[in-house]
Amino acid sequence: MGGQRVHRRLLSVTAAKVAIAVGALALAGCSDDSGERTGRERDLTALQCPMVETGQNRGVTQYRPAKNAFDTAELLGMQLTEAREKAARHDCEIVVAREDDKNQPVPIEVDPTRIYVYIARGTVSHIEGVGGGL
Repeated sequence: MGGQRVHRRLLSVTAAKVAIAVGALALAGCSDDSGERTGRERDLTALQCPMVETGQNRGVTQYRPAKNAFDTAELLGMQLTEAREKAARHDCEIVVAREDDKNQPVPIEVDPTRIYVYIARGTVSHIEGVGGGL
């Protein structure tokens, strides 16, 4: 009778795993993400520049992307001069925080128009942040 208990336990564990897998697949299939954007949606995880102040919440200044904001990830892979030109078209400034594995001095005040980047061999390799402390 011990063999039946082991067999039942294995069946129940397997059934639970199958149920979890089917549930996960069902949830993944429920997404309405067709991959196409309508142009009005923004990626809420993107580092956008410039940012504009929207007020205060419990004494902390709040920001949101400006109307002319762009996703700073677009700068990745660009030469520094080209990246600076693109940022300037959006009223933003690039600050090099790290160049060829060497930290650089940077301004410490909050400025929602500054994009802090890492440069490797003259090319933007990493976006550290926007605004300095945002």
